[in-house]
Amino acid sequence: MNFPTHLQSKLLFSLLLLAALTFITAFSGDFHFDDRPTILANPHLDRWETFVGHLDHMVRPVLYATFFVDRRLFGTAPAGYHLLNLLLHLGSGALVYRILMQAVTEETRWVPAWTAVLFLIHPIQTETVTYISGRASGLMAFWYLLAFFLYIKASEDTSGYLIRRGYRVAALLCFILSVASKEPAVTFPLVLLLWDVVVRRLRGAELRAAIVSDHLLFWLTVLAVGVLAWQHPRYTDLAQFSLHIRPLWENALSELHAAGYVLRLFINPGQLNFDHDLPLFHSLLEGPLLLELLLWGAAALAVFIARQRLPLFSFGVAWFVLQLLPTGLIPRNDLLSERNLYLASFGLLLAATVLGTFLIHRLSTALTRPRLVHISAVAIGLAAVATLCAATVQRNALYRDPVLLWSDTVEKSPYKARPHNNLGYALARRGEWDLAIEEFRIAVRLDPEYALAQQNLRDAYLHRVDRQ
Repeated sequence: MNFPTHLQSKLLFSLLLLAALTFITAFSGDFHFDDRPTILANPHLDRWETFVGHLDHMVRPVLYATFFVDRRLFGTAPAGYHLLNLLLHLGSGALVYRILMQAVTEETRWVPAWTAVLFLIHPIQTETVTYISGRASGLMAFWYLLAFFLYIKASEDTSGYLIRRGYRVAALLCFILSVASKEPAVTFPLVLLLWDVVVRRLRGAELRAAIVSDHLLFWLTVLAVGVLAWQHPRYTDLAQFSLHIRPLWENALSELHAAGYVLRLFINPGQLNFDHDLPLFHSLLEGPLLLELLLWGAAALAVFIARQRLPLFSFGVAWFVLQLLPTGLIPRNDLLSERNLYLASFGLLLAATVLGTFLIHRLSTALTRPRLVHISAVAIGLAAVATLCAATVQRNALYRDPVLLWSDTVEKSPYKARPHNNLGYALARRGEWDLAIEEFRIAVRLDPEYALAQQNLRDAYLHRVDRQ
């Protein structure tokens, strides 16, 4: 069941306006962490000839093309860089809404709007939207969702073969742009299979036909991307580096715990942190891993049971797990970066919205005053939206100044060396050398092998001596 087109447009415009007003505070954000070395000080972004000449050695060329344009247009003014980040976020939110409108029923008619608004305003999105280098996740997600939307349009269009073919070609092009923005986009063919099995409920010969006629090109593209990555010198080096970070089994165990921790971040945005300090696990018998494994097993059982009655719930949970899969399989320096949750958040927020809608529907049919149930649900929902908007504005405020951002990070990760080093660097740039030296000392004490913190501590001492 769909709303009239004009009502859909008005509702979507209202959601996007709310998100824009919430994230307008992002424009006061400064450059942070990777922004300076990867964007401002990147020599490959200096001139067009240099950029083009380095393409054969460049990873994520679509992402760096956007940074190249930003450098030409805005120079060292951070506000200009934030514009594209925000536009990508608004575009992704609009696509979330349009995708879900293709699968609603009378019972779930409000799911697209609530899922989209939660996706657009939740403070967990700030690291993707407000942190300039977080654009990799936002750019990948926009092309990914656009490719998905076009695939759905191709599957449901009845106007003729050429129109459907055009949608599929456009979806394939968007998928390629997504992969060229950030590598985890290779999960896309699995999402198509998930949609066709869980939401469209294709079975047997019909499903096999869809795989051959609609999915195969995307799988072949993934294969081609894999071959190109294998031959690419940078990806070869990155793969070797990744495999030496930690053993695959230990990485999988540690990411299992991180996935459970992620759920708490969505419920309690006060725990959001630019540099999380999560433990490493070496055995399934350590800590809470067995309990967490049982909980995820229960979630998988719930997804299986609900697939007929609540297909969008099952799809959302499966989407969330699927988007976390690349970090679970491939070791990275950081077990958790909030920007890597951006695309995954769509699935989790969708599942929560569907579950909430289902519970409201059951209560309204079970109780004698259903109108009161609906009024209460709307009031709770609006209160949640207001709370999340306020939390997002508050989180964005930290990005105004590196000292604010890293002070918050040190408070939440006091035993991790890197936040102390980065806070020290931010204080040094401000000229507060005594405070900077203390932070560098803490960083070296926490990690005696941290060469950068040692160098920063020496430089800070020398600067103070010269000044005296």
